Formats: sequence, C-alpha cells, structure tokens
Amino acid sequence: MHFINLDRRIFLANMSALGISTLLNAAPMKSNFPFYAMDTGLRGPDVPSLEKKIALLAKLGFAGMGWTWNASEAEPLLKLLDQYKLQLWAVYLAPFMEDAPDKSLLSFISGLKGRPTRIELALRSKKYKPSDSEGDQAALRYSMPYVEQAKDSGPVISFYPHRSFWLERVEDGLRLASRANLPNLGTHFNLVHWRWQNGTDENKILEMGKKHILCVTINGMKDSTIVSLEQGNYDVASFLSSVHKSGWTGPIGLQSYSVPGRSEDHLGRSMKKWREVTSNW
Repeated sequence: MHFINLDRRIFLANMSALGISTLLNAAPMKSNFPFYAMDTGLRGPDVPSLEKKIALLAKLGFAGMGWTWNASEAEPLLKLLDQYKLQLWAVYLAPFMEDAPDKSLLSFISGLKGRPTRIELALRSKKYKPSDSEGDQAALRYSMPYVEQAKDSGPVISFYPHRSFWLERVEDGLRLASRANLPNLGTHFNLVHWRWQNGTDENKILEMGKKHILCVTINGMKDSTIVSLEQGNYDVASFLSSVHKSGWTGPIGLQSYSVPGRSEDHLGRSMKKWREVTSNW
C-alpha cells in the first residue's frame, strides 16, 4: 500500500488558519463550535430550490451545510454559499469500494482550496459484510485517490459510519484512519448511527478518536427515530457536554433525516435548543 507523504505541521497550520480545530493531538482551545445543518433536514416543502435551502440556513444562523454529492449542483452550490457567506462543511456520498472513484468528484475537490470541507465516504461493499476488517485494504485503496487529490487543496477525507453499510461503526472508521495514519484522512462520530449500533460510552470513543475524529454530528432521538433536538427521550445536552469536556473544538453537524414538516420549523427548533445547550461554552 502506497501512502502519500504529507507534512503534518504544515497541514495543521493551514487548518488552524482556516479556523478548523480537530482532536489531532491538540490541546483544548476556545472555539465557536461551527454548527452546520446536513441537507437531510432541507427537504421540507418550504425549501424547493437550492437557493431557498441556503437562504434558510443563513436566516437561522447555521454556519453552513453538509451536502449530498450531486455533480449537477456543485458549481451553483459554491456560488450560493459564498453569496450567503456560509461554508460547505461536508460532501457526503455512499460508494461501493469495489468501484472506481468518481472522476467528477475528484475534479470538484480540486476547486475546494481554502475551504474546510470534508469528503465523507460512507463505504459500501459488494463483497464484504459490515465491519469485516478483511475489507480494509480495499477500502483504503478506494480512498487514496481522494486523499491524493485533497492533499494540497485544503479539504480532508473522512470515513462516515452508516448502519448496515460495510463501514458501519465508528470503530471501523477509527481502525481505517489509524491504519492509514494520514493527517488529512480521518473519521466521523455520527450520533444516530452510533446509537443504532448500541453505543453507550461516548467518552471512550472520543478518547479513542482524539487523533482521527474530524467531525461530530448530532440529532434528537425518540427511541430509534430521528427528531429535532428539543424532542425525544435521548439526553442530547448530556452528550454534547461529554463532547465539550473531551476537548473537541471542531465542527458539529445537525442530522435531520426523515424529520417531517417545514424545514424552517424543525431546523429553527433545533437551533434554539443548540443555543440553549451551548450558551455557556
């Protein structure tokens, strides 16, 4: 396996200049905890167009968007985000690792220089069962073209754990990131997928992931259903307290997949809850 040779110090300096703090062996530092919304929460009847989605995020005070890869939207998306002074925090896709990397996405990465974007790979497999470490080499081989393309442009590559996919658990992403040991390749702490895998000790995962977790995403939960942050029976405030105490200072995303109703309504309620919980941070 060939891995690229990156200068870790230069990478961290660049990330700091962009206002990005990860847990890459850095001491805890004060941060505004950029809070962005995944586009799964922008599917209500009140936001039928890309511009209306982005305008709503700006209106509600989100720091930007996590976006599902769609080559036809790529150019207008960046223009609109710049117009509304928002960031593209993430680009999500769920490829099969036996397939070839997406050439249009590789080209798009080249245009992300200076942006704090993560390319989130929710890896699936035609051959390996969920969490089967026998697929690690194939997963890293698939990921390397994205890592190579991003190495000089600013974005980073992040494994995205997803229930029932090959890369199913936070621990799978940590295992891969540790094996690669590259400063621009990490993984993701996704609250809902972690809980769906019966995760109960966030402090242990956050401690394990100090070097490799690049993002945390949150949501309200009613049993196993995603709801807005102020609803449900899961103690999101306690979870966020653990994240804060761990020294995490990076971006935090809001997952709102399948939350019904107008996007402005449920995203507005979630933003209100976020501000209540984090007001003393």
